[in-house]
Amino acid sequence: MWYYQLVSPYDLTYYLLKLPLCNSNFYSIVQSLNPIIIEFFKIIYIDFFPISVIGGIGFYLLYKKDMLKSDKIMIDIALGWIIAGIIYAVFIVKAPFQVGAGQDLINLHYLYITTRPEYEIPSLHTAYSVLIALHYVGEKHKIKYLFIALGILIPISTLITGQHWVVDVMVGVIFGYLLYKIPEKYYLNIYCALNALAGAPCKNCKKI
Repeated sequence: MWYYQLVSPYDLTYYLLKLPLCNSNFYSIVQSLNPIIIEFFKIIYIDFFPISVIGGIGFYLLYKKDMLKSDKIMIDIALGWIIAGIIYAVFIVKAPFQVGAGQDLINLHYLYITTRPEYEIPSLHTAYSVLIALHYVGEKHKIKYLFIALGILIPISTLITGQHWVVDVMVGVIFGYLLYKIPEKYYLNIYCALNALAGAPCKNCKKI
């Protein structure tokens, strides 16, 4: 995030290392799993996270033509990025691999073009995958099982690959849930405003 160079966030890593499971013993266990399992979770982390986000929006936008639902997810993601950005500007936590607690099994430095390994709490990989899963819980199409599964597997992948701490994942789950619980009226106001700007009728506006 651009403002990272303009501020000096407070480093909470030292305090986090005192919490349960935030140590090298935990990562030596999870990262010593069968290599096939490790590779599976690397693929989940790298490839299926964007599938979760883009696919989660795309299914409603392109397949179901449900603009309100796709707008909801996009608003949640945008709002989550803004709030998390503010948090990262104030507090940072170094990733497990940065302090020698775990190994960086991803090691893809191009990922840091839009993020940094100090952007740990909340884990946006976790928050967004959980958020998408929650939006699909009530979906009747069988594709919901894919997004629900990713809402479970992606948070686990952040731990196994050494990218996040257990605390990051726990906070990420709560963060994703809170984003999902934004009042319906908030979405409708934005949706109807966008429709008004586009000169299109808004059949949902009567619900406000």
